[in-house]
Amino acid sequence: MVLAVFVEFVGYREWTESLGKDREWFIQLTQSKVYQVIQSYTSGYGGMALPLRYDYQVILLPYDTRVSEFSEGLRKVLQSYSPTPVNALVACGKVKELLKMGLGRGERGEGVNCLPESLAVAHADLNDFTARTKSLGIYRTYSEVLNVVAHYANELRDVAIVQYLGGDNIVSVCDEEDVSKVLEVLGSVNSIKVGVGISRIPRKAFMLAAEALDTIREKGRVSKYLILRDEF
Repeated sequence: MVLAVFVEFVGYREWTESLGKDREWFIQLTQSKVYQVIQSYTSGYGGMALPLRYDYQVILLPYDTRVSEFSEGLRKVLQSYSPTPVNALVACGKVKELLKMGLGRGERGEGVNCLPESLAVAHADLNDFTARTKSLGIYRTYSEVLNVVAHYANELRDVAIVQYLGGDNIVSVCDEEDVSKVLEVLGSVNSIKVGVGISRIPRKAFMLAAEALDTIREKGRVSKYLILRDEF
C-alpha cells in the first residue's frame, strides 16, 4: 500500500486564462517553481512528488507520515508560490487502486490509516542515449523518448504510475507484487536497462532504483534489470 496525497490547484484553468495572451512563459515559470517547492518539502518526509500534469500532482509518502502535519505544512510553504488555492486529497491503497480513484473518493482530512507495505520504483534508462543524441540530434532522440513514455503509459495504465523524469529517464511506480509485470513491459523496448528499488519509504525506493541502475552500468550491462530491496 502507498500513502498518496493528490495536490489539486483549484481554479487553475481560470488562473491561466486571466494572464492574457503573453502568458505561457509565466505559466511555465510558475509550474516549475511550485513543483520545486513541493519536491523540496516532500523530501524531508522521505517522500517523492511526481508532477503528472502540473495542475494535479501526486505525492508519495511513507505509510506512517502524520498526514495532518504534512498537509498543514504543505499549504504553508505553497502560500507564497501557488497561484491558486490548494486542495490535498489523501488516500491509501494499492497503486492500481489509486490509479482508478476519482477526486471524490479520497479524504480531505486526515482519517487515513495505511499498512506498512513496500512500494516498488522501476527506473528505466535508455542505453547509449548520449551517443545517439550526438548522431541523431536533440529533437529526434527527444521524440523517441516520448514514444517510449507513451508506450509504457498505455501498457501500464492499470498497474503503475508512469512519469517522464527528463533526459532518457522514465519511472514506473507500482506495488511490489506487480514488479514482474512492469519489468515485462519495460523490457519490451530495445536498448533499455531498469533499476528497481523496493522500500516502505518512497524516497528510499527511488534511491535504491538509482543505485541498481549504477550497478548495471558498472558491471557493463550484463543484465537488463536489477532489483534492490530495503533492509528494514
